[in-house]
Amino acid sequence: MRLDKGLYRLVYEFYEARIIYGFYVYGDRLPSIQKISAIFQMAPATVRSALSKLEKNGYISVEQRKAASVIYKCEPGQFRKNAAEYFVCRRDGIIDLIKSGKVLFEPLWEEGLRRWEDKDWEILTDSIVKNVSGTVSMSVKFYILAIGALNNRLALNLYWEMIRYIQFPYLGDIDEYKTVFPEFNACRHEEVLRFINSEFEASFGRAIDKLLPFIGQAEEDYGLKGAEQIPFIWNIYRQRPQMRYTLVSRLIHEIVIGKYNTGSFLPSLPQLAEKYDVSVNTVRRTLDIMEGLGIIKTCHGKGSFVCEMNGNIDFSKAEIREGLRLYRESLQILTITVDKVILSTLKCAGTEQIETLRKRLNEIVEKKHSYICFEVMFDFIDKNCGMQLVRECYEKLRELLTWGYPFVLIRLKNGSLNLLYSEIIAKMEHMLQNGCQEGFAYEWRKLMLKETQRLSEMFNSTKLV
Repeated sequence: MRLDKGLYRLVYEFYEARIIYGFYVYGDRLPSIQKISAIFQMAPATVRSALSKLEKNGYISVEQRKAASVIYKCEPGQFRKNAAEYFVCRRDGIIDLIKSGKVLFEPLWEEGLRRWEDKDWEILTDSIVKNVSGTVSMSVKFYILAIGALNNRLALNLYWEMIRYIQFPYLGDIDEYKTVFPEFNACRHEEVLRFINSEFEASFGRAIDKLLPFIGQAEEDYGLKGAEQIPFIWNIYRQRPQMRYTLVSRLIHEIVIGKYNTGSFLPSLPQLAEKYDVSVNTVRRTLDIMEGLGIIKTCHGKGSFVCEMNGNIDFSKAEIREGLRLYRESLQILTITVDKVILSTLKCAGTEQIETLRKRLNEIVEKKHSYICFEVMFDFIDKNCGMQLVRECYEKLRELLTWGYPFVLIRLKNGSLNLLYSEIIAKMEHMLQNGCQEGFAYEWRKLMLKETQRLSEMFNSTKLV
């Protein structure tokens, strides 16, 4: 069972939230390192990393051979106001997340669990039976471990960003969520999973039952009624230079849809900088990445033009290796979640919108543009999905998926990009025409799985990764 190296953040954010919202006040001592280690089942060194960050940010003071003490000062009434100002403007997002979790997070957890070995289940079962941690922290950690089994940093990043957004799994009293754990047979995986899911839903429900009335009262108390809502934003690039990765995706997309044709020159550096509202330096680095991908060629004194992609990708560039990783991981997330997301979107869409989708799929087949099927589907989800978090996540995945275009062309060599997708898209269009929505969603899952397998085969055969 793999542990994310950033797991110390779970401890950090748990105690940060409890300090900011007044569960600990100035002069209180946190539990000892040994006790925190037992609660979260982490190594003492991991806990020390979390405490060190809390100290650096002015929340606690760490002394040798003593439990850390809280040094954050706040008037008693300010704690409640801190919570009010945070949660009132995220009410809609939290309610939306409850619905979104069924189609985004549950499939990821379940797929991760399928990859566990018996020893992983034994470790988890032993953790539960020992009953050393509250259900909230146990559940949060359990799902991190489950997603961690996918070996997909992008999926873990998504889960962490969700936890950061809602925060309240950290706010309850640990003892409040203690329960009597039954004895489990380590081989009965479904029994263990059922129990943890029910406990997580119960604790999540209790948190919601407390939070929503609190938000309603806080709106009145602090004049926050009608406060502008802050939606969930998936920050993929928290530790990376976001703008040039995003700009690479946008330019590749515009090349794919024909805005910039092979042989045509891109606008100048200043023109691109003005158009996309970025610095000239960002544009310069973006074009350097695209040249490394074999998408453009730069001629000194003339500019950069779109070239015939020949598969000469410069994998020595760290940005290109990173882009490839994000592409592969976005493919995996889409493969795992796409059928549920599409089905939920079809349920939200009206008959007219579904018919428009069918006609659009038929159109791209007839025009031999089947390779833009992903664009068509992402557009449909963006316009018709009723869950903001799903739309946000799929828009980011759409951005990352464009990185795959050069790799698809390598795989095809002299083959037709249209023929690669035309047959399956025609089949999907036929299913929509006959009202077979589940079959339509399932075919999308099969398509994404095939894309993932093809990519793996290509890189295994060429030893590019």
